[in-house]
Amino acid sequence: MGRVITGLVVLVVIAAAAWWLLAPQEGPRGQRPPTAVNLAPSIERDLVDQVEAVGTSRAAQAVVVLAEVPGRVAEIHFQQGQEVKRGQLLVSLDDRNARADLARAEAEYQRALDDYRRGQQLVAKRAISESEVDTFRTSLESARANREAAQANLHDHRIRAPFAGVVGLRQVDGGAYLQTGDAITTLDNLGHIEVDFQVPERYLARLSVGLPVLARNDAFPNTLFQGGISHLDSRVNSNSRSLTARARLNNPGDRMLPGQFLRITVQLDRRPALLVPEQAIITQGAQSYVFTVDAAQNAVRHPVTLGGRRDGWVEITSGLSDQPDVIVNGHSRLGSGQPVNVIDNPEALLPGQRVLLTPENQNVAAQDAAA
Repeated sequence: MGRVITGLVVLVVIAAAAWWLLAPQEGPRGQRPPTAVNLAPSIERDLVDQVEAVGTSRAAQAVVVLAEVPGRVAEIHFQQGQEVKRGQLLVSLDDRNARADLARAEAEYQRALDDYRRGQQLVAKRAISESEVDTFRTSLESARANREAAQANLHDHRIRAPFAGVVGLRQVDGGAYLQTGDAITTLDNLGHIEVDFQVPERYLARLSVGLPVLARNDAFPNTLFQGGISHLDSRVNSNSRSLTARARLNNPGDRMLPGQFLRITVQLDRRPALLVPEQAIITQGAQSYVFTVDAAQNAVRHPVTLGGRRDGWVEITSGLSDQPDVIVNGHSRLGSGQPVNVIDNPEALLPGQRVLLTPENQNVAAQDAAA
């Protein structure tokens, strides 16, 4: 019986040894195959520090043209929406009574002038007293004032454009009788547009007259209206903790009209910056990371500090240097030191991000660096 058991033990040992020798060998435990990743370059481009706001457009010059004297509309000299020059005649009022008043005032002035001159001659001959000459002088000054008032009244019957611009809708018709202050039309100088907007007080030290301003409106999605800050308010609003700034914008073709909603961008500063694509950033809690690939084709994790953004790219203010290529795809579960397999993929960047890689942008960056 003991011999049988011994024989069985020997057979088991032989079978185990044979299985161990013939079984396929496993690799080291925990070793993962290389992770497929895509790379994109980090680049140095100009970054603009900016603040955004909203506002409503208004004409640089805008008035409601009013009747300054009562009268009947004799003739209208403008078309609605017409461009007019400064001083151009807009409306003529019936001025027959005004002309008669002026003629009467002219006659009274001439009579007073003749009396005053005759009085001067008589006082020289001691025929009248100085007090009588003073009376003639007073009458002359009164007649002169009446004549000037009559001239102004006649002038006000012809309503002219106070500045060059575009007239709006007509508020009167020919033959209508106007009272003083009745509206005739509007006049806007659309060559430039002004806009007031609020800037948070934390930007106060960086604001100044002349800073570049860009404005957008949904009616013109492909147009940027350019200008600059023309005025800054003298005090901060204590409720909103913001400062009112006024910008003056160019309005090519007079396309923008007063009253339109504008999205404003104020360019505070321009500086060179190291940028990486947004999809290269991995954020865990309060810390952000990017991954690069070393010479051994292993992933290297870099804790980084982020700054501004531009066209789908993010500024790296610290943690990265020498403009290395960074991983943009395949790094969501990647750890530092893990092997990677770099796959070339021209579509790894979005079309909007590729704009900064064009030769034009590269040449501009080089010129800025040389300057």
